[in-house]
Amino acid sequence: MTDPLPLTELEFRIALLPPISRGAHLAGPTLHAQRLVGLWKVDDGADVSLAQAFRLLDAETVAGAILRTLMAGDYSSDPRHWIFPPLVDLLPELQECVWQAVLDGTLLVEGIKGVRGTRHRAVLAAELPRLTPDWRLSRLVCDGCDDRDGGIGDGVRDEFIAVRVRRPPAEPIKKAWRDKPRQADVDDAMGEVAREYQDYPPDAPRPAFDLIWDKLKVRCGDVTREQARNALASRAPHLRGQRGYSSEN
Repeated sequence: MTDPLPLTELEFRIALLPPISRGAHLAGPTLHAQRLVGLWKVDDGADVSLAQAFRLLDAETVAGAILRTLMAGDYSSDPRHWIFPPLVDLLPELQECVWQAVLDGTLLVEGIKGVRGTRHRAVLAAELPRLTPDWRLSRLVCDGCDDRDGGIGDGVRDEFIAVRVRRPPAEPIKKAWRDKPRQADVDDAMGEVAREYQDYPPDAPRPAFDLIWDKLKVRCGDVTREQARNALASRAPHLRGQRGYSSEN
């Protein structure tokens, strides 16, 4: 799992970022979001704790969170530079975005079931709606549950602990398989190939099967070996190799 970045360290890094001019950049929140994403980025395929799952959000989502935080708060204005909310104010909006992404399946979650579990497992989509994230402790709890089996009082129970989040893996590129041609088309193509050998001396070596097969592939695409043999037997039996005779390569 990716090592966590303490919020105090993140705040320090953000404070070192150069100011963004209002005159030079009309879309200041978008530019700031891009800088934040670059500041706390996570390697592809890596996971992070639930507490730091905001690091998996894209720049567009972070920019929206910045704008909503600015509109909801009372921040000083600067006619020369963009003013952005501190990370501690921005976190609630980022966490809302993370949880919505989890519910949508854009982010994947896994954790240790209950307090007696030992191994991580995926949290199923059907389980998520009844769970509530505890961001500080990176756990998922069930509100309104009884205190049995790991309950912590007040009707709250740990459902998953040591929760971690990651992006779904990129879908593998699927090979574009082509349907094999119809046997009738292969037979017709074999007729064309046979015409190439119509002046072939009867006593000359027969063309190699693989040579004929390649000619059929040029004409019809993904011709199978069986289709080629069938077409050879039905449309050009005189080109079939004979036992004891060599073939022309």
